[in-house]
Amino acid sequence: MNEHVTVESEPEFDPRKIYKIVLKGEAGELTINSDEITDDNTYRAIFQLGLDTLCAKANGAAKSLAGITKLEGKELEDRKAEVLKAAEKTLAQLRDGIVPGAKKAKASGAEQTEAMRLAKNMFKDLIRSSGQKVGAYSAKEHTAAAKIILERNPHLMELARKNLAERVSEAKGTKGLDLFALVGDKANSDEVKAKPKVPPKKKGDKAPLSAKQAGMAAPRQKPAAGHTAH
Repeated sequence: MNEHVTVESEPEFDPRKIYKIVLKGEAGELTINSDEITDDNTYRAIFQLGLDTLCAKANGAAKSLAGITKLEGKELEDRKAEVLKAAEKTLAQLRDGIVPGAKKAKASGAEQTEAMRLAKNMFKDLIRSSGQKVGAYSAKEHTAAAKIILERNPHLMELARKNLAERVSEAKGTKGLDLFALVGDKANSDEVKAKPKVPPKKKGDKAPLSAKQAGMAAPRQKPAAGHTAH
């Protein structure tokens, strides 16, 4: 009797679930996968702490909270209103997929182009699902809408990076996209090699001598006054 053995595949790695914890005082760094937090109460506590921290710091809330315990009367109420307004703005940004104060990783031109393509496709899908014609909107309107979609959906940039990485991997592993198979010996020639990036010149650096200048003899110095040639 044959027994069927079920082999469990490894869960797909999701980089969005990996978090880096940078300890103060340069004490080191830690990483954690959010899937490791299996207890609901623990997850809620972490999420709550993050919300409390953001709402107390972002959009000027920290500045408004400074010295608030020393205020009284109308001045205190006005300051409380400032803190509440800042917290409301923070929550609105989080709902739109924007983390206030977060440093954004600088995207390459290729990543930005791919992310915009994805955002434009989302806009087209939205138009179609609304029973409208895609061509009814100008290219300028498509671009403007895509920028807003990209700003509110930062995960599109991660998806763009993933798409580009997959394309490179596919191109290297597919014979039909092998550079040498497509263009022959030219792929090995110097004319197609990308030029290495040259670091920018620092102020005060002298330009290097050309081969011609390096081969020139130093000019003869004039004799000092009062001395005659023998």
